[in-house]
Formats: sequence, C-alpha cells, structure tokens
Amino acid sequence: MEDDDEYEILKVGGLQIPGRLISDASEEIMLLWAIGQPCTVPQNRFVKHTSNHLKLDACGHNLCILQSPSSMNQTGVTGGVMWDSGVVLGKFLEHAVDCNVLNLKGKKCVELGSGCGLAGCIAALLGAQVILTDLPDRLRLLEKNVEENVRKVGGRGTAQVRELTWGEDLDSDLLDPLPDYDVVLEYFLECALKSFILGYIEQRIWHPEYRSQRLAIFMMTKKL
Repeated sequence: MEDDDEYEILKVGGLQIPGRLISDASEEIMLLWAIGQPCTVPQNRFVKHTSNHLKLDACGHNLCILQSPSSMNQTGVTGGVMWDSGVVLGKFLEHAVDCNVLNLKGKKCVELGSGCGLAGCIAALLGAQVILTDLPDRLRLLEKNVEENVRKVGGRGTAQVRELTWGEDLDSDLLDPLPDYDVVLEYFLECALKSFILGYIEQRIWHPEYRSQRLAIFMMTKKL
C-alpha cells in the first residue's frame, strides 16, 4: 500500500479507508473526465464478453465466474456477462483487506445489481455476510456462481442470492429482521450529497494490477 498521509480517512459503517471527500458531484465528474480522459482508455481490459466464463485468482482461490454471452443480444440486459468494473472492485476489496486498510470479516453487505456476482463472491471469501441481488431473470446464473465460488470452496463468510427490482417493494427477506448493513457494494452512484457523505477512493489505493481510468470507486455513508 502506498503512502496515504495526504488522504482523509473516510468512515463507512465500522470501516475506515484513505480517500478524498466529495463536496460537489458535478465538479467531481468534471475532474475525473479532465484528468482521467476515460474515453482514451480501451474498454473491457479484464473481461471477454464472448467467453462462457471468466477465470480469476482471488483470495487464494481460482475463481470461475460463469457468463451468458447470448444475453447481450437482449436489449437492456447487461448482467449476464462480467464488466471491468466488477473485476476492479473485487480486486480492490481483496487488496484493501490484504493491506489491512479494510476489514470485511463479519460485516453485513448487500450488492445491488450483482450480475454475475464476482464482487459479492469476493466479499464473502473475505469474511463478509453478503446478500447478492438482481432481477429475476439473472438469479439462476448468479446462484450458480455463488455455489461454485463461495459455498463449495468454503469461504470465510456467507453469500445468499435474493431478487431485487429497483423501484418496487423490497423482498421481505431484506427487511425482516430490519438489516443493519455495514457496506453497500455498488458500481455507480447518483448524486446523493444531500443525504450521504461521498468519498472517492484514489486509484493508488486500488490493486496495482487492476486499475483503469474508465472507472471510479466511491464510498458513501449516510449523514447523521
């Protein structure tokens, strides 16, 4: 882990991690575009959408994430294949835990829009109690990946798959008993500064082999 003296310490639930607080979302987006020049960086450096699976070494295991390339022919369906964002986020979690920046052991996590489920699986292997959620037609593939990459390898945490359609009533399993999630994994953020404190995680904190100027990782905590 590189020197983090220049960073503020972002606090999310019981977690603390070096980063930069965001005061204005539009300024942050402009900053990322101006400095990062994301359009100049190739897409899909870490994934291949034509393959039926993605193999990745993580948490001491050889993970094999199943994909459904044919789903890309369906309008609006993106969760049947892996994207760079999921790989980068998963490896970030592993790297941060290895460097004692992040501790996921026993933490309650929910992954929204899990898709193939790599990030949630890695969080479970790192000791978190994870609920992976997605639309009904994505659950079969998601369940297979959780079974093969968490339950069968004996991860330190747990992983459950639940249906969640944004904008509709939540499944009772997510509300009863009322959850007290420590971490929310997510690949995109809307402007939430009115209700949340947002922090940008500098790329030098990411896994050194899994960085991309096309991506950004944010952390958020609800304002008191």
